[in-house]
Amino acid sequence: MRKTRTALIVGTALSLGMVTGCGGDDEPAVADVPGPASPRASGSAARPLPYQGEPIPGLSKKPVWSIAEKSGVNQWCAGDASVPADKQGQSGICTVGDAFLLVEDLSAPVQEGESEPQTARFVGHLYAAATGEERKAFTVECTYDPSVSDAPDRDMQIQVGSWKDGSPAVLVRDCENTEASGLKKAAVKTVYTMYAPSGAKLGSSTYTDEERAELPVIRGHVLLPGGQADDRTLAPVGGGKNLVLPAKLAEDTPLGTGQGFAVEGDGRNEPVVVFDRATGKRLWTTSDLTPPKDVAAQIEDGEEPDAELYPLHADQGILVWSASGSDDAVITSVDLRTGATLAVGPRTTVKEFDQVAVPVVSPDGSTAAVAFAGEAVAWNTATGAELWRQEPDEKEIRPVAVTTGGILFAELESDQGALSMDTKTLVGLLPQGTDAPTQFTTDGYTLIPADNGLFAFRATST
Repeated sequence: MRKTRTALIVGTALSLGMVTGCGGDDEPAVADVPGPASPRASGSAARPLPYQGEPIPGLSKKPVWSIAEKSGVNQWCAGDASVPADKQGQSGICTVGDAFLLVEDLSAPVQEGESEPQTARFVGHLYAAATGEERKAFTVECTYDPSVSDAPDRDMQIQVGSWKDGSPAVLVRDCENTEASGLKKAAVKTVYTMYAPSGAKLGSSTYTDEERAELPVIRGHVLLPGGQADDRTLAPVGGGKNLVLPAKLAEDTPLGTGQGFAVEGDGRNEPVVVFDRATGKRLWTTSDLTPPKDVAAQIEDGEEPDAELYPLHADQGILVWSASGSDDAVITSVDLRTGATLAVGPRTTVKEFDQVAVPVVSPDGSTAAVAFAGEAVAWNTATGAELWRQEPDEKEIRPVAVTTGGILFAELESDQGALSMDTKTLVGLLPQGTDAPTQFTTDGYTLIPADNGLFAFRATST
């Protein structure tokens, strides 16, 4: 059995009951709503939970709503629809557009050696990020034989993914398994259904064998089984024309909007090549482009420059150029369809074969920050103008996330803090024991765990 992920709040169980009315001083409070431990809140009104933590710079002074702790009922962030079962992360994904998605495993414990059929039960709750209103509850029940197979994994039943246009979506895998009876074999049927953040149904497809019960879903398309060297088929959820692509292009998460762009090559050992993912057509390669003049001046005859590509916003990317073997690099913004340079940005420092950090980008794509080799820099992605740079006498700044309000959350050596993205001004250090938030909804809300529950905060402006 695969090792399950840790709960969103380690050691703390969260109830289904949602409590509102915790509005901060700088925003109107929301009226109290019921919050018992049932899929849809009903019954007597509940008091707002007291937030027992210290204020978090960059977020509203008080939470706008909360989910109360209740023993024995755990909620986790959802799995990633585009990732195979054996590669699911530990922390999960909480945000889907302007909503939060939390998943409960309500399965009864199974005794060791049990041979009778069992039913695993999962419930996903889609909450409006701004109010805590439950937009939809997704219930999945899977019957399985514990003497033959492991219990279904909650990370795979209710997940966060994206629809065919690249917009955020919820994926629900419903199990319709039937036991063998008379002459009939046992049957495994999985229904893949996707929903918008509003809760509206987008499309549904059904598969009837066990091999297709936990397939990745990438941009609203189910990645059908195949060998590593084979072309792969992506079948659209709800029907439509299949995409047939080389395995590498089919498996990677696309860049850009719609079906987007696929990339081959790491930019160091081989050039970056960009494809139209919907057609498989090769569009451009870094070998065809002219690097920034400061990089070109360092390139020796016959050598290819290094050029690493990262997502920026919409159909644009961040392309970081350096001469092979050099730690000096120049950041540019490019058009993903053509490779055309849109802006030449600041210099940065990279370490060849040791670039773990990736740029963090503001929600509108207008600014970005990165610390490839312990020296952070932020810039305007449209103009290339440098906004600020980490000074030699400052703590190492490791960017984590940028909010809609222009706040950069970052690790500051042994501390974590909130900075102005535009000026690097320190808004404040985070309380000890509070991690910088990494996930924000499109309307600027995040979830913060505390000992007595889970709290939704709004990102503030600088």
